[in-house]
Amino acid sequence: MPPVSRTPVTLIRSLIFIAVAIVSLRSGAFGAQSYDWWWVFYEHETTKRFVSDTVRPFFLRNTYGDRVFEASLMPIVYWKYKTPRTTEWKSLFGLVDSVDHRHRSGLHDYDFAFFPFLYWGHSSDQKENYFMFWPFGRRVYNKLGQDRIDTVLFPGFALFFLYPPTWPVSWTTLGILVLSFIPLYVDYENRQYQAWGILWPLIQRGANPKRDDVRVLPFYAHSYKKDRYDAYNVLLLFNYTKVYLRDDVQKTLFVLPFYGRRWNESDKVNSSTLLWPFFSWGYDRGSGAFEVNFPWPLVQYHDSLSPFVKKRIFFPFYGLYEREHQRTRFITPLYISLQKFNRRLESEYNFYALIFWHFKRDYKLASSPVYGKSWRYWKLWPLFQYEYDDRGNVAFNMLSILPFRDPDGYERLYQPFWTLFEYRRLADGEKRLGLLLRLYYQRWGDDFLYIKVPFLISYGRAHGRITELSVLLSMFAYINDERGRYVRLFWIPVGLGGAAIAVDGAADTPTLGATAWAPGGGFDDDIVFHRGVEGFDALSRDRANLYGYRHAVF
Repeated sequence: MPPVSRTPVTLIRSLIFIAVAIVSLRSGAFGAQSYDWWWVFYEHETTKRFVSDTVRPFFLRNTYGDRVFEASLMPIVYWKYKTPRTTEWKSLFGLVDSVDHRHRSGLHDYDFAFFPFLYWGHSSDQKENYFMFWPFGRRVYNKLGQDRIDTVLFPGFALFFLYPPTWPVSWTTLGILVLSFIPLYVDYENRQYQAWGILWPLIQRGANPKRDDVRVLPFYAHSYKKDRYDAYNVLLLFNYTKVYLRDDVQKTLFVLPFYGRRWNESDKVNSSTLLWPFFSWGYDRGSGAFEVNFPWPLVQYHDSLSPFVKKRIFFPFYGLYEREHQRTRFITPLYISLQKFNRRLESEYNFYALIFWHFKRDYKLASSPVYGKSWRYWKLWPLFQYEYDDRGNVAFNMLSILPFRDPDGYERLYQPFWTLFEYRRLADGEKRLGLLLRLYYQRWGDDFLYIKVPFLISYGRAHGRITELSVLLSMFAYINDERGRYVRLFWIPVGLGGAAIAVDGAADTPTLGATAWAPGGGFDDDIVFHRGVEGFDALSRDRANLYGYRHAVF
């Protein structure tokens, strides 16, 4: 009989089964801060601030009290945020999005979207139910800044039957894709404003008691809102706008792209442009601002007193942009610096040649539960990353392949698969060391030591007594923990009697590489792709991000 081939799926199933078996056989975790692991595939950690369970790469769950983050093979399969009243999960790079929300009033809403094909919503209020299937259309609620949108057919999609999509994507395919999002007919409303359109945005008519809009592109458009603005457009080239300010009127004349001028009747503001957007200049006496772009984006000069702005850009050689409590600098693309400073925090993120990073954060008032009073981070991509804080936490990893920092999500789920060497020291004195994808891993402190070599041996000692010695996946083992003393012979437990050992392990302190060091806790200026606990505060917004990354640099 020919040998049976082991497909990747079969291999993955086998690894999961082994990991689950090890979890079921593991001895009682040592210490009030429990920590257990098996190779790179399983990890469990519990502290006062969080509980984390990981079965790599298929499942990750971080629990912070009544808030939960889950993920599986993200960004492909799914990642999920859960709070007491809202559950949101995303899949397929964010193209699939589901939000289940219960309002304080008790009203229940559920929204599901598979961009661009399907939008479906269900609510306790039957008036809020909706369904839309692209390219046929129908109704959606609370999308694109509108209360309601009704669409009928997206005829551009039919062009794909005449000109099938190509890969790599051609300009023809991109053009047809854009046309596929133009509805034959649309009707929408936002509060009192109601509008309809044919082949929107080419033809549109909308109005409410204070607003009136008409658009027939490319020939003519007029938008008016009482005491706010009055704008005209002819042939897309000639534009004239009046904006009614509190004590002034601002006017704009624009002949695209040759000439444009904006001025106030009080002469407090005056600016002009030639061959927009390349050449422009102007001033604003009210804010003390002066700006010159000559030519944009290569040379940009801008000063303002209120708000404070200072911009000096001579691309690609040098750039400086300051605004209130933030500063951005670059010296050629090889050096980029982002700074934030206020009465609470000073932070600085430096990137050298894009592959070497140096981050630091210093807190002037209260200590951060995530970073302490002072935190430093270095990364030489893809070789290593190193960080420490003033509380004694230290972490080092080699390799560091991910081109972003995300200790609570992507790093926790995937990083052990390529880590050749890792070391952690916690604030309470506990240390952890791993070699060659955790083929050897140990954690130790003043009065305990745990060592594991996958499949071969597990050893534990606490308070001068052996708590575990097992070989060959616990086929033969000696256990002495809070449950008592016993041995395993061919996995069959045999009790030995005697008093159980008291284990009162390491202090419950924030730990490097876990949620205590994850970018959460409300600090909104960390440069990461997944924002951990902080992401929970963004459940009702940021629907357009494709990867679930809530705050990104690149």
